[in-house]
Amino acid sequence: MRAENLSPLRWPAWIWLSALSLIFFIRFPINFVLYPPFLMDFDVYRAVSVRIVGGGASALYDPTSTAVMMFKYAPFWALVWIPLAWLPPHAGAILWATKTVAWLILACAGAQWLCAKAGVRAPAWLAVAIVSLLVRSLTGEFLNGQVDILWGLLVIGFLLADALKRSWWAAASLALAISLKLPALIFLPYLFIRRRVRLAVQVLTIFLALNAATCVALEPSRPFHLIGAWASVLWSSGPARAFEIGNQSLLALAARFLSADGYHLNVMALSHGGVFIATLLLSAALFALVVFGPPKRAEEPARSLFDGALLTILMVLCSPTVWTATYSALIFPVGLAVACAVSRPRATWRDPLSLMAASAVVVLSIFTHSYFWHAIGVRYFRGESYVFLVLMALPWLGLALFVYLWRQRTSCN
Repeated sequence: MRAENLSPLRWPAWIWLSALSLIFFIRFPINFVLYPPFLMDFDVYRAVSVRIVGGGASALYDPTSTAVMMFKYAPFWALVWIPLAWLPPHAGAILWATKTVAWLILACAGAQWLCAKAGVRAPAWLAVAIVSLLVRSLTGEFLNGQVDILWGLLVIGFLLADALKRSWWAAASLALAISLKLPALIFLPYLFIRRRVRLAVQVLTIFLALNAATCVALEPSRPFHLIGAWASVLWSSGPARAFEIGNQSLLALAARFLSADGYHLNVMALSHGGVFIATLLLSAALFALVVFGPPKRAEEPARSLFDGALLTILMVLCSPTVWTATYSALIFPVGLAVACAVSRPRATWRDPLSLMAASAVVVLSIFTHSYFWHAIGVRYFRGESYVFLVLMALPWLGLALFVYLWRQRTSCN
């Protein structure tokens, strides 16, 4: 029996999802009741909400607590966060953590559904495997009050609605994802190249309509001001922080190993311009592998869903600035990889490249934990206590995950 004919959320899966929900609810929202947290990104969302309610919408993209803490999302999301202004900071943080738990569980459930739609039988404990492999990033997400899980959830919503032939729902979900974090735009050239022009136009229409209406509502006398301010923030904050130690993007990975950045891991000494060009070429090559190297036997919707998982990985890796928590958006790609490894192990074991890539994902996930480095006696590397950041474990993990799913796509039916 084909996997897509089965109910992807059988009752044992609900047990695992419910258990995870309870664990995360106790660990974060309940714990935050007793110990008020400092959620630096949530504080930005609340700060801009207070500005809007107080009539300061024109200052939406001005710095908040520090010069680098600014609202970096499309204007529409400022409207979504307005209710935060009406809550005390402590209550707002608890509510935010509760919503993040809900986003996580929905994303894991959505990943299970998408695996079934792709014809891959996902185990009932898939959500536990996803959390186990991404726990370092997920923890950072909760402790900073970020929106990367929501970002991944919106992409999952796009892929699921598209698989169900609900084009306007799919377009709305992708438009919201692009509004939240612009690198989700990577799906648009893919849609155009695959000759899905109608869906791409629907996405652009909703994206422009939502944000244009928001700009008029927030600042009717200067409707183009907020768009310009948003573009300015993105342009200034990306390059300025591209080579920080915490950045785990493909660009930062190239800089670590191709430029003399002080950690002495480089094999070349390119300038920042040379690193940028090398990264651009690598990103283009990875995108081409998704679009122009389709497996001959792939059929819809399996082809689109595997491509969607690969593009989600590139959406994260190819962002100019990527933090540890950003990898929380990879819930679906990780889930699909686990489902492939469990449901058709021969496709992994018989292919050396797949086996190496799958093993690398597991090993690199372990590398993100400080207890591993402490266990082997490495507490500092070149003066940095976060060893996994220096060694760029997360972008390597993303690349290994990409290679594994790219290879597995050739066996999808």
